[in-house]
Amino acid sequence: MSKVIVAPETQPLLPPELQEGVFDQVSKALYGNYWLHLTYKNAAGSIRDATVMPLGLAQQGPRLYVVCRFKGYEDDRVLALHRIQSAESSTLTFDRPEEFDLKQFSADGRFTFGRGEKVRLTFSIQKSAGLHILETRLSEDQQHTECDDFYEITATVVRSAQLEWWLGTFGDRVKDIVYKPA
Repeated sequence: MSKVIVAPETQPLLPPELQEGVFDQVSKALYGNYWLHLTYKNAAGSIRDATVMPLGLAQQGPRLYVVCRFKGYEDDRVLALHRIQSAESSTLTFDRPEEFDLKQFSADGRFTFGRGEKVRLTFSIQKSAGLHILETRLSEDQQHTECDDFYEITATVVRSAQLEWWLGTFGDRVKDIVYKPA
């Protein structure tokens, strides 16, 4: 009999299926600092062969992602493992970029479709919809002001598509959304 569980915060989803061998090859390349040859099908359906430098593996909900750099480029990208059609770890090693930090990559909002842009977010939300934001704050520096039937919230956050989607879920219960440089 269970006495403690972790309850889902969003609609539960089943993990997507991975092509056979993809996880093993990605893991081998990641932990051995080997170049990884792959065939990838993006969300639009385009298929591309590429060679990447795997830098990290992340799980977000039921999905797995590899953070990597494409050969010949300096920017870091995120590829969904379930969209990798095939993968093969090479025997050629690479020097892992000293400046890359997976935790910082995540803190910069890169898994929430952001680019690390910190902003000072201000918005008003109806009290009935916003109490939980006082209890589970958006940031350490979050402040709020109580008005008649709403809270005005101010917090420093990473601007991302996920943040904008989250704010949008409140519909007309949230208003006066303002982003200013932090």
